[in-house]
Amino acid sequence: MSHPVMSAWHVIVPVKSRFRAKSRLQPPPGVARPDLAFALAMDTLTVVREVVRADRVIVVTEDDKVSAEMARHDITTVADPGRGLNGAVQAGLREADRRRPGLPAAVLLGDLPALRADELYAGLRACAATESALVPDHDGSGTVLLTHHDAAALAPRFGRGSAARHARRCTVLELDLPTLRHDVDDIRSLELAVEMGLGPWSSEALATAGTKSA
Repeated sequence: MSHPVMSAWHVIVPVKSRFRAKSRLQPPPGVARPDLAFALAMDTLTVVREVVRADRVIVVTEDDKVSAEMARHDITTVADPGRGLNGAVQAGLREADRRRPGLPAAVLLGDLPALRADELYAGLRACAATESALVPDHDGSGTVLLTHHDAAALAPRFGRGSAARHARRCTVLELDLPTLRHDVDDIRSLELAVEMGLGPWSSEALATAGTKSA
């Protein structure tokens, strides 16, 4: 499905170091967790680059490999201040406000390896209809997408059960966009993502262990 590239949003994607990410995910035999964590993030960011203009993408990370890959696509990363996920998101929001104050901002989690461009586009379009919105993950407890028309007003409350916390200030959008809502935290969610269809980075990472990924 073709669609225009969005320029009206800053999209912030926090990406934890591949050496510390996905501690609850036990990879299949033969797959190193850092390699898989990196691949999950790269598949997410590949789709983000299809939908959002490069100068509107803000990746917050301490991972040099992530930064190097983003530099290949003219995306400058922001240093993760090391205060957890919410601290990383806040660093991204400050950067968004510095670049262009008042522009709408979206926070997208970086572990959506089955994400499709048409679903991300549709999700952002749906969020644009309300001042502040959240899209919960597939089980309804977490948050995969959080938006506000003013980056400075967005208040991240990520962590377990974040959907309920964000819902106190945001409109909850239970969208029928399964690849957008499917984050990967454990082996079962990875298996379901495989069934949905992984992006090329994750497919290649799993192929090293002979795991069927398509």
